[in-house]
Amino acid sequence: MKYTVVSSAEFTYPDIWEYPSASSRADTFAARGSYATFQVLLGDRNTADVDVSFGRLPDGAEPEVYTLTPIVVERNHGIEPDQRKPHYPERVAPYLLYDCLRTFDGTLDLTNGFGGIYVSIKIDESAAPGDYDSSIVIDGVEIPLHLKIYSAKIPAETLKVIIGYRENFVEYHHVEAGSEEFLELRRKYLAMLRRSRQNMQYVSWPKITALGNNKWEFDFAPLLAQIKRYEEAGFPYFQLGSIGGRRSWHEPTIIIYGGMDAMSYEAYCFLSQYIPALQKFLEENDLLERAYMGVADEPNDFNCTTFRALCGLIHKLGPKIRLLDAMSYGNLHGALDVWVPLNAEYDKHMAEIETLRDNGSEIWHYVCCGPREYSYINRFMDYPLLSTRYLHWGNYKYNLTGYLHWAANCYQPGQDPFKLNCPEHHNADAVCYLPAGDTHIVYPGTDGPWMSIRLEASRESTEEYELLCELAKTDKAKADAICDKVFKSFKEVEYDVNAFIENKKALLEALSE
Repeated sequence: MKYTVVSSAEFTYPDIWEYPSASSRADTFAARGSYATFQVLLGDRNTADVDVSFGRLPDGAEPEVYTLTPIVVERNHGIEPDQRKPHYPERVAPYLLYDCLRTFDGTLDLTNGFGGIYVSIKIDESAAPGDYDSSIVIDGVEIPLHLKIYSAKIPAETLKVIIGYRENFVEYHHVEAGSEEFLELRRKYLAMLRRSRQNMQYVSWPKITALGNNKWEFDFAPLLAQIKRYEEAGFPYFQLGSIGGRRSWHEPTIIIYGGMDAMSYEAYCFLSQYIPALQKFLEENDLLERAYMGVADEPNDFNCTTFRALCGLIHKLGPKIRLLDAMSYGNLHGALDVWVPLNAEYDKHMAEIETLRDNGSEIWHYVCCGPREYSYINRFMDYPLLSTRYLHWGNYKYNLTGYLHWAANCYQPGQDPFKLNCPEHHNADAVCYLPAGDTHIVYPGTDGPWMSIRLEASRESTEEYELLCELAKTDKAKADAICDKVFKSFKEVEYDVNAFIENKKALLEALSE
């Protein structure tokens, strides 16, 4: 049987056999409370059927198997041929990429006789630390498996992570909203996002009834029910419905509920009723410290003055409500409580943004269809997988306490994410094509959601953030040195996968001493 074992820290492809981390044996490791992971590529197959089993594993180590499913990367949108540089892109499209991790059913997804599996061994917090020799047996061929369990444990979550989740999966799974099938799918999607350590969700507005004469009535019961549903699924934090939005990227107007100009008398009447009612609702339900509210996503130079005025009005009417928005650097100083700049914007305007922290604000970071410029990391399919993995090393490096991305499963109209990954996207009066993978990090599978290997990289990155923070409590110099060895800035990271693996081991060893 032709096979090779590859680290889960690098992308694999159905037409490439040689990889920097490739080996004839599975050497894997993990902290307690995490997962030990690797990929096995299989070649020269004449059947998709495959038998996978494991030798004796220690107590508290439970293996999971997924089928590597190839995904089409049709183009390197946003990177012209004359702009190409090392890792930008990692590979010239079109090509097939093993990004999707399908539920394993005893079969492979073969491409010209090649396929593969992803193995994730869940390590319980109570598992005994040590070195264990075992095996993974594929079609009767025994592959040596060495598992090292470190005594270090993954700490409790402190990093806030929100990635936009939609229930548009009804059209992909062909179920009726509200049905038993729908509710089971919702449970699976939310459980998958919690596995990745996402702990924050977008929630809706309350039910609003116009009474006439600039009077409105607010029913918060549907919003509370939605929040309770997410809490039961393990999400303690929430992003409330954004107050406003834009009609155009090139005008100063911000519109709020019902299309009102945010600076109009009618809008003032609305806000003077809604914001105090919302603050009261948050207080009564113990949500003030766990909920944030957007004002008008990604303000720019055209609407910045209106944005600042609107934020000031909201702060006056609801001084306890914390305001959070994704933004690029601009004339927005003092408007928000939580600033979420693009990682490239933070890098370019670090001194100015840090003055906001000095004055009591919290700083996160985000990525979306940008940055799409040489060297800055993002979670795109045509970047190295380590680019996704390093996102939360940036959180540690710069003490950025949260992370936002707009899309967990935000497929665009007519998009088949297995075949189309640079879809057309509409936002107000702007129309663009998105880089591969920007719309999703979860796939709509035949039996429910399927993870991506990028989602797994994101999970590991959040865990590494917590591990670095934990080490910093007792030896900040060592934690900083481990971080700096592979992550120097959002535009300078180490793409040698073996160097990264050794550095991760050094982190776990430092915490296990």
